[in-house]
Amino acid sequence: MKSRRMMALLISMCLVMAVGFAGCSGGCNANTGTSSSSSPSSSRPSSSSSPSSPSSSTPSSPTSPSDSVPPSSSGSTSTSKAAMGTDFSEIGTLSAKSLDWGPGGPKDDKNRSQGALAYQNKYGSYNALFIGPDQNTCYLTFDEGYAFGLTPQILDVLKEKGVKAIFFLTKDFVQSSPDTVRRMIDEGHVLGNHSWTHRNYSTLTPKEAAEDMMKLHDYVKETFDYEMRYFRFPSGNFSEQTLATVQAMGYKSVFWSFAYVDWYTDNQPDPAASADKIVAAACPGNIYLLHSVSQTNADILGDVIDRIEEKGFTWGNPGSL
Repeated sequence: MKSRRMMALLISMCLVMAVGFAGCSGGCNANTGTSSSSSPSSSRPSSSSSPSSPSSSTPSSPTSPSDSVPPSSSGSTSTSKAAMGTDFSEIGTLSAKSLDWGPGGPKDDKNRSQGALAYQNKYGSYNALFIGPDQNTCYLTFDEGYAFGLTPQILDVLKEKGVKAIFFLTKDFVQSSPDTVRRMIDEGHVLGNHSWTHRNYSTLTPKEAAEDMMKLHDYVKETFDYEMRYFRFPSGNFSEQTLATVQAMGYKSVFWSFAYVDWYTDNQPDPAASADKIVAAACPGNIYLLHSVSQTNADILGDVIDRIEEKGFTWGNPGSL
């Protein structure tokens, strides 16, 4: 009798284990249910489109933030709980294919990057933004990977011209330049999340990506009492999984529809040529990415703002994106 009971117990345990692991395929981590970024499974759907080849279908969005993330409260721990409490299993079924963003493709009759329009159509359902609305409005965004001493000059120009911008901040900048961050807030600019570690998010699991971005979110909330809601992927590298992760954290992913090589501090582009290039790119909904470590950008910013306005464009408040 005892041996029969033992045999029945063993059979039951095997059945439970089989059911428990039945859904864990394609690089799934058996302990967390999240996907493995180091070896994405070939069975996952992957995106094959490029910025210059629009997709005819729009990917379905995973569970909306309101369904998966606890409501935000004044307590800073609420965002950490959001990252830890979110069910990432559905996100893990999306493509983990690494995609690099650059506003490629030819221009349309309104001077808009067709690559930006194609990606907006393909990934907009993940609350991602590659180009703004079709209006004669442009937006300024700056990436602040680290402090280089030029941001106060940039802020002076923006204040003089009455233009608002998003500053995408990393942990390094926030911790080294708290007075500048406070000035950004006081002068009505938008603080954007550019990650805690500035790692390639396509190499992270959805849970790891969520924890990284929300670590900076919590730090800024605790230090400045400011709630960030816009995210920019380090180096513009993303996947469908990471887009869905950012969305699940209650964020909008903001890319860009214009950028140029301006980040080499010891090899700065020519000011006159750079100003002409930036002004020539003006188009409805254009989202400019400029790096705040660029002396060229700091020096030509006022002229660029004026010349783009002379072309009939206004500067939008990026907090309305």
